[in-house]
Amino acid sequence: MPDRERWGGTPCRLAGLDRPAQCGTVERPLDPAAPGGATIAIHVARIPASKAARRNPLYFFAGGPGQGAIAAFAPLLSALDELGRDRDIVLVDQRGTGDSSPLACSSDPDAPLSERMSPEVDVALLRRCLAGYQVDPRFFTTEIAVEDLDAVREALGDARIDVIGGSYGTRAALVYTRAHPDRVGHMVLDGVAPVDMAMPSSFGVDGQAALSRVFADCAADPDCGPRFPDLERRFDAYLDGLAGQPRSMTLEDPRTGAVETIVVQRDAIAHAVRGLLYVPQLQALLPLTLDRAVAGDLGPLLAQGSALGGGMSETMSQGMFLSVVCAEDVPFAAVPADPSFLGGAFVRLLQDSCAQWPRANIDPHYRDPIVLETPTLLLSGALDPVTPPRWAEHALEGLPNGRHVVFPAAGHGNLTSACARELIHGFLDDAESLADDCVAESARPPFFLDLAGPPT
Repeated sequence: MPDRERWGGTPCRLAGLDRPAQCGTVERPLDPAAPGGATIAIHVARIPASKAARRNPLYFFAGGPGQGAIAAFAPLLSALDELGRDRDIVLVDQRGTGDSSPLACSSDPDAPLSERMSPEVDVALLRRCLAGYQVDPRFFTTEIAVEDLDAVREALGDARIDVIGGSYGTRAALVYTRAHPDRVGHMVLDGVAPVDMAMPSSFGVDGQAALSRVFADCAADPDCGPRFPDLERRFDAYLDGLAGQPRSMTLEDPRTGAVETIVVQRDAIAHAVRGLLYVPQLQALLPLTLDRAVAGDLGPLLAQGSALGGGMSETMSQGMFLSVVCAEDVPFAAVPADPSFLGGAFVRLLQDSCAQWPRANIDPHYRDPIVLETPTLLLSGALDPVTPPRWAEHALEGLPNGRHVVFPAAGHGNLTSACARELIHGFLDDAESLADDCVAESARPPFFLDLAGPPT
């Protein structure tokens, strides 16, 4: 049983979850080299098994970096009910996220559209955030955070655990298991981000692959192809035109309804399109959305981008994101040579941000490929624009007991699909005899031909 004196777990209710939970904190030194110095409270939620607990507790590692695990995963647990039937589920807000000394640094969601669509770094915002923190953001790297997680595990009295990570959470799960291999029974990694990924460098080529797939699938579709002919060439020409001459346009803000005249730049459009590629349901709208954009109507693109961005910003700590990527990724990133709709926009954006952000030193071997014997299930979406299957294949080289399953019609994040739930449950019960027949049943959502929806 968890040692309540060591983490103070008391009954609580989590937003979006109808099952009882216990919530508490574990105090950790801000600076691991100064255990007697300042501390931060790591917030923990434990959801007891709905029946008798007889399997390893399952620890969830959130993505971002910057997502708080409690807010991000609690609403999803109803869909993962079978996983919590005979095992406790543990959600830990990684330092810098959720309620664990969050490094919040978000722009005003109701700022003028011209500010929200600017592809430039808001240096003044970053400086205000840094000036307001009571902690040094250099103590928020993955290596430090996974030792917090191990302290939580010990405080809760869990000798051995299973772990499940999504997106950046896969990296945290790999780093944790590398540090404590004897404490992890099974790993599930969804949307794999290895330690040597250097994230922004790959965003261009992976995003372009996902967008090219949208164009190709639309062109091959008997309804979408004729409705949006030659769309890839027309969209490329549109971006080229904006690169040569940004356009002044009068637009209605989809959040506030205010009408503004703004200068639309190429990189702003590229960032918006990349965001929509994360979700197959939004990919289904892209041919229509881009056709309208090329014709001068940015309304659908702005509305979809605003809805997507608003939802993500509620659970993300942008300062924690920068603390991680400025130490672990950006110093190793380069503007990609391969042409893509994103070009070097994201790399330059993060390089400019990290020029303002304090950078932690990481272990010189931190980015070495990870080799583990732990049984591991790796999940990928073939349509994923950020962690496509090639990254799971790369990680699999160091996981001899790993199994990679690709969802042919999925994007970034598969945990809540019925097939993924079936796979995860089967893998944790019996990794040796896992059947993945259900992935063949998935299909890309049909393309929208107009705002009324896809053909019926």
